Amino acid sequence: MTRFSSLWGSVRTICAIGMVMLMAGCAILQSNTTKVTGTVTYRERIALAPDSNDLVLRILDVSRADAPATVIASLTTQVASPPMSFTLPYDPAKIEANHTYVIEASIINQNGDRVFRSDQAYPVITKNAPSNVDILVKPVARPMSDGARKSDGSDVSRDVAAIERRLGDLRMIPGQYRDGDNKVKYKAYVTTDDEPVFVKEHRDLGDYGKADVKFYYRNGKLLRFVEQAERTNFGGTSPQNVLRYRVELDFAMGRFSEGSKTVNGQPSEADEHEISAALAQSKVALSRIDAKLSENSAMPLAGPQVFVCEDKGRFSVRFDAQADTAVVEFLGREPMVLKQKRTASGYQYANDQYDLRGKGQEATLKTPMGPTRCAVSADPISLALAPGDFPLVTTGDLKAANGDVWTRDFDDIWPAITVCLAENTGDFTSVLKAAPTDHGMVKVRTINGTGGRYDCLAPTDGMGTAHTEMVEATTNILPGENTVRFTPANGAYPTGECFKHERLEKDGVFIGWLSHNRCTS
Repeated sequence: MTRFSSLWGSVRTICAIGMVMLMAGCAILQSNTTKVTGTVTYRERIALAPDSNDLVLRILDVSRADAPATVIASLTTQVASPPMSFTLPYDPAKIEANHTYVIEASIINQNGDRVFRSDQAYPVITKNAPSNVDILVKPVARPMSDGARKSDGSDVSRDVAAIERRLGDLRMIPGQYRDGDNKVKYKAYVTTDDEPVFVKEHRDLGDYGKADVKFYYRNGKLLRFVEQAERTNFGGTSPQNVLRYRVELDFAMGRFSEGSKTVNGQPSEADEHEISAALAQSKVALSRIDAKLSENSAMPLAGPQVFVCEDKGRFSVRFDAQADTAVVEFLGREPMVLKQKRTASGYQYANDQYDLRGKGQEATLKTPMGPTRCAVSADPISLALAPGDFPLVTTGDLKAANGDVWTRDFDDIWPAITVCLAENTGDFTSVLKAAPTDHGMVKVRTINGTGGRYDCLAPTDGMGTAHTEMVEATTNILPGENTVRFTPANGAYPTGECFKHERLEKDGVFIGWLSHNRCTS
């Protein structure tokens, strides 16, 4: 009996231990949450209309101080009376234990303006950070009549980073001009209301070097001016002596606040002449954009056009004046024909579900999901979806080809390319170059429809997490980049006389196009 009791006691002990372990395991599984919860509130005694204001929350990877934050997850919902509760799910496969993540909150009005935002970091998920947070948002600064600020909005770097993240959603207007003997090419990024947000210029100074200039704007005022230049033949010196110059000036509602300057790596102070020159150059850039917009608005729409919209959508329209139709084509969908309607001014094309109405370069598209404002993009993007009458090549042919073109390894690195193309780096994404690196990884450089370039690092077999970051400088060109461009079958291959296209098949399946750039020097 004693032996039986002892045995029964051991069994009960083992069962108890098992139950404890099972409960502990369940607790561990439950604590491995895939969402961030909390509240958002503001202290101002005002009520925001839910039908014209949205609460936007984003989980950001801010691990790298020298690169823009990466969006891990986002949520947009109508505002409510504070405190506003939220649940923001995220993909745990995108989380790295040694990375730092924060959550930010903003309130956006119906015009797309940010009226409230969180102005401090709220760490979440990793490094013992919570998964439930209470966020305080504050009014975004607005100019008063005397140019002062209603609230503290001096975090220029944060706003600059936000501008760079949203470039892919803006309308891009390219152009060029001459300034004496200097040749200047520029890209201006504007909202659908034609408000300038960012301007990038490349200045060819001939025998005197080159310069890259960037203008960042907030609420129509200069926010940051950056110039990076290499000057030769300066001060009568020999061409071999290159002066490398960089100046960065920050402004608060158009008034200089702080800045830095380096000359051949040596720091110095920006002077009044450089500050005045930056403001003067900004005024000229804005005038040039206004003139370009006026020129575009005066032109009647004809032939194929690409529209970009506030909801981040894009579509192509082919206007046919003889048939009185507009053929609208969304990426990956069958084209639809809208019939022209009579209007007092502007244009209107519609069918039972869709209505495109506008004037000049701007239009409103009404769909079953509601209306959105759009504008014609000056960026030459094609929406060609059909395979086209191009020569056929297989991935096996690429491997057997001679030469050192990156596509020779296409068959081996295809899983990594697939993973990187799945990352959200903008629409109309193509691969400029891909190559194996150390430790079983592949580096893939992509470009999207607005010219944004990204580097993606993914496992060769495609099993695992891809890490993507924006390529900041257009001068950071990889050897052989863009010699051959790959565009997936659901994308849009580049147009123009520079490119010669081939249809690419893998294992008998059409997977996209190879576009050989004959204009690459």
